[in-house]
Amino acid sequence: LIAISPLVSSFVITKIPSRCTARSLASTDAKLETFDGTKGIKASIINEAAEFMMGSFWGVTDGNAGLMAEQTSDLDGRFGEILGKRKLFSSLIVAKSGSTGDDVAGIVGVEVALLDVTTKNILNYKQSDQKLMGAIASLGPKQRRQYKDASIEELVSELPDLAGKYEAVAVLANLAVAPSARGSGLGKTLCVAVERIVSGEWNMNRILLKVEGENEPARGLYEKMGYVEEWMEDDAITLRPDTDKGSFQDVPCTMMTLGKTL
Repeated sequence: LIAISPLVSSFVITKIPSRCTARSLASTDAKLETFDGTKGIKASIINEAAEFMMGSFWGVTDGNAGLMAEQTSDLDGRFGEILGKRKLFSSLIVAKSGSTGDDVAGIVGVEVALLDVTTKNILNYKQSDQKLMGAIASLGPKQRRQYKDASIEELVSELPDLAGKYEAVAVLANLAVAPSARGSGLGKTLCVAVERIVSGEWNMNRILLKVEGENEPARGLYEKMGYVEEWMEDDAITLRPDTDKGSFQDVPCTMMTLGKTL
């Protein structure tokens, strides 16, 4: 995964993006569907995305139940249906192609998270949500009313428990393209779709992503699109699927965080 969740190596404030949009991709004959994780995405879409990730990202095609359960849980925790709405924006974009237009050709996720400005640690969804809710809970009733229409960036920059300690950032994650669609420009198209959501719907101007230092094809794509190195961790941890154990295992790696100002 290229993400910020437990399966990671790689949210409602004032404005909710549309639940689903679609547009054609001439380069791949695919269509993009954008699902609003802020409101929650139904289980069938989550399961479809998880199954695609298993084969096209992890290269696991034997229907390993344990690995599939972990991948599904990861996506469901960040994008799936919940009671109410998520406090931080998230979206999952799915590209489909084929004769019936039902074959998944690629996916990418994007979500708002909190960045610890001191440690350079990007908090995962649960950690970010807990930090934000804790900061809001510490306010008195009058102060809460004052911030009820505030943007996530305003909350993070002004709430006493967060100001100067954290920054709200959009994080691109889980970019995966089917082997049959690689080299078609679909990866770039998915990234552009993410940037349009972040700048056009969420009104944010910065995106971060994580990529393993040895993943030269992914680094090359991001760098061509204007992403630059923000920092590097030589002693980071990433994940690898263990089909015998039916679970993802931690392995050491060099992890790069790239960023782009929109």
